[in-house]
Amino acid sequence: MNRIQTLLNLAKEELYAAEILWENTLYRACISRAYYALYYTVQALLAAKNVNTRTHRGLIQQFGQQFIKTGELSQNLSRTLSETLDLRQLSDYDETIPITQQQAGKTLENAKLFISEATKWLENNQIQ
Repeated sequence: MNRIQTLLNLAKEELYAAEILWENTLYRACISRAYYALYYTVQALLAAKNVNTRTHRGLIQQFGQQFIKTGELSQNLSRTLSETLDLRQLSDYDETIPITQQQAGKTLENAKLFISEATKWLENNQIQ
């Protein structure tokens, strides 16, 4: 199995975990796992272009440069990635911020759409 497929498998595993957590009303953990599903997906996309990053912000920056500025993927995906990282950081590091079912549900749905679009890009470019 190549690196891209390994990363996509990790993304799907994280997404599945996020779904289970949401169903069990563990919204903070759901958001965290949904973010990591996106994280692994973006790593797979960047690996397709032989780009590596060291930080989460670097991942977002490279995603923007490699896929959004080129018009290969929608600006909405960039927004989803940034917003999900911000919400994950709040849910992981600020226990005073309440995380709602609605926030977690929207994050989960956005992650599903993100992964679907990324997978289509990889398939259309015959990468996997």
